Amino acid sequence: MSDSEPDEELLELLRQSMGIGGSGQPAPPDTKVLKDAEYVYDNSIDVALDTHATKAAAATVWRLMQEQQYSFKTWSDHTLHPKTRDENTVNFIFLMDLLNFCFWSEHADPTKRFGIEYLGQTYTGYWSLVAAIHRALEEDIPITTPSFWIDEKECTDDLLRHVFRSITSEPIPLFSERVSCIHEAGRILASDFSGSVIDLINQANHSAAAL
Repeated sequence: MSDSEPDEELLELLRQSMGIGGSGQPAPPDTKVLKDAEYVYDNSIDVALDTHATKAAAATVWRLMQEQQYSFKTWSDHTLHPKTRDENTVNFIFLMDLLNFCFWSEHADPTKRFGIEYLGQTYTGYWSLVAAIHRALEEDIPITTPSFWIDEKECTDDLLRHVFRSITSEPIPLFSERVSCIHEAGRILASDFSGSVIDLINQANHSAAAL
């Protein structure tokens, strides 16, 4: 098998685990992720992707998921992840995924990086985002409510800076981009999905690829 050929066995295992393809099931919608990744692979100069290492990493993730029996149940075991199964949790996860990108810091010292203090602990990276959302909700800021995202009088940049305020002097990375994501998601949900994340999921027929 050449470097340019996919590992069909691994792909089939992933398809089976996600319940897609095979057994007469239709293929999932094309997310264009593979096409974009291929473009990066073929055209990058300063960044290189190691095909063998990528396949090995995918195999390792798959193996560990099976060994540890990872599922939504184990996901919710973490202290900061929502426990209930209701619309509030759906909205929480949607916002969390919407803003879960780029937590790179220019500081080598972890104590100087963007961090959120919550329940007596300081969280960085992905967990800082989850902690910030919890903290905002406890401050009666409806940060996970889609209609709030398009309320120009209430959901202001200043309020969002307060929501994502850091325990250090470094602000949350790409603040403006995250604010744009919040407002855009709110507008699309309001115009196309009755302002409801659940309606969005239902129209996508519960397909992550369609989302």
